[in-house]
Amino acid sequence: MHTIRIGNLAMTGFVLATTRKAPMARYIRLLAQLPPALLALIFGAQGIMWLIRPTSAARFWGFPVPEGGLGLSSMIGALASWCLIIALCLLLALIRKQRIWYYPPMMMFGLFAIGRIVAGVAHGAPLLPERFIPELVFVGLLFLASRATGAPRAA
Repeated sequence: MHTIRIGNLAMTGFVLATTRKAPMARYIRLLAQLPPALLALIFGAQGIMWLIRPTSAARFWGFPVPEGGLGLSSMIGALASWCLIIALCLLLALIRKQRIWYYPPMMMFGLFAIGRIVAGVAHGAPLLPERFIPELVFVGLLFLASRATGAPRAA
């Protein structure tokens, strides 16, 4: 029998080789996009919360807000921008379907986890696995989503 190849499709006779796998692959791709979408919503809401109600946002993270001055300004600016950058990068990854937009949030979550571990081991901060394990899980989920997105497109 003669086999015809078009891209990743192979046709032998009248049977298309990838017809059974295509729906499952589509579901897996959609499922892989769910964690980034949820993370984008959570961190987008947190970023906005840091801008409009920093005391409530700080309660979510488990630390007090400084009384005023440079500490308050730095905390609001840094944490609002951190949350909003994660949300915007994830939204761009989902909308543009470009895996490169997953990389900044993956690096941020990974480096936050490493920073927490170093703070606990080298500087006497409490070692809190309930904080850094989810960050490492987020890195893994975003990696899977980036792999499901496909090859990077030219800009």
